[in-house]
Amino acid sequence: MKSYQNEHLTIVVECGVHLLQQQWVNIPSGESFRQGSQLTLSLARHHQIKRWLIDLRQLRMFNPTDIQWFIQHWLPKAVVLLQHNVRIAVVLNDANQFGKLGADLILRASTTLNDALTSRYFTDTEEARLWLMLPY
Repeated sequence: MKSYQNEHLTIVVECGVHLLQQQWVNIPSGESFRQGSQLTLSLARHHQIKRWLIDLRQLRMFNPTDIQWFIQHWLPKAVVLLQHNVRIAVVLNDANQFGKLGADLILRASTTLNDALTSRYFTDTEEARLWLMLPY
């Protein structure tokens, strides 16, 4: 079920398995990034998401100002509103160092706020999904 799409982000929620999948493309504007991030949090909370797949293979880069906003404002709110045992899979293209750098910053900050969070990097969506579906 496709839940949301704009020019930079597609969000799909699979309610039965508590999975949210994000796919970012190109270079999101600050407004698009923040709007998409807020909506993602709302959907994750509403559907009690425990599995999060973030596909960054088509992302060219995140704006450093947006990453800073995400870490300082979005993450603390998410830690309070979301399940504590969330598993996150980040799918990257090996050549996209900007996406990996942004994801590293965000995941390190996330783990600091929630030590029950588990995350891994993948280059293939199917491998990521298989890992996300493993029993807790």
